[in-house]
Amino acid sequence: MKPEFIYFDLDNTLLDHSSAESDAQKAIYNSYPELQTVPIEEWLKAYKTLNQQLWLQYQKGEIDRYKLQRNRFKGSMQVLGIDSTRSEEIGADYMEQYRKYWNWLDGAKNAFDTICEKYPVGIITNGFSETQQKKIEQMGLSDYSNTFIISEEVGVMKPHQKVFDVATDKAGVSRDKILYVGDSYTSDIVGGRNAGWKTAWYTAFSKSSEVNGDLTADFLFKEFPDLVTYLNS
Repeated sequence: MKPEFIYFDLDNTLLDHSSAESDAQKAIYNSYPELQTVPIEEWLKAYKTLNQQLWLQYQKGEIDRYKLQRNRFKGSMQVLGIDSTRSEEIGADYMEQYRKYWNWLDGAKNAFDTICEKYPVGIITNGFSETQQKKIEQMGLSDYSNTFIISEEVGVMKPHQKVFDVATDKAGVSRDKILYVGDSYTSDIVGGRNAGWKTAWYTAFSKSSEVNGDLTADFLFKEFPDLVTYLNS
């Protein structure tokens, strides 16, 4: 059965968050001598480890967004024995740099254009409202849809059921007629399946070890033309 509404995740599904993050990190590393006291690989490893821990705490409601944003740079610098006096400045500069590198993933825009001609679409994204709203504006996504679900505005993050309940109401169709396209097995595929939706898993960033038992997506793809073909079949 063809869907009547299609939701897309944003980061690492339509937009290349990983490359933007990497390029922004390189930019700040090259701009701040205190970061250069350790090899860039060492800096990135420490930052990635702590950032993931802080996002998990944020997802569980154990910390707020301000503590996450403040501590991911300060904490990473302290772990490495780097002078953290300018950590807040560095964190703010990182966000400015990050915004400069937003771009579509390979093939995503063409596929999205084609799909939007045939289906009503929306976006569901974890993250901070201000940042995600700027992505929507900068990438022209409001030309395609006015249905945007941002986790911070809902008050919980995917895969929490409330996010999908709010999205179902906004879609205005029954749950079994919604398709969700995303890259995260836990947040998108498990969350979507638990909500009674159909799911399409973009696996370019994923590991097969993430799959829990037999629960997988209705459709898996690594190239966006394959998603278009699937929807046209």
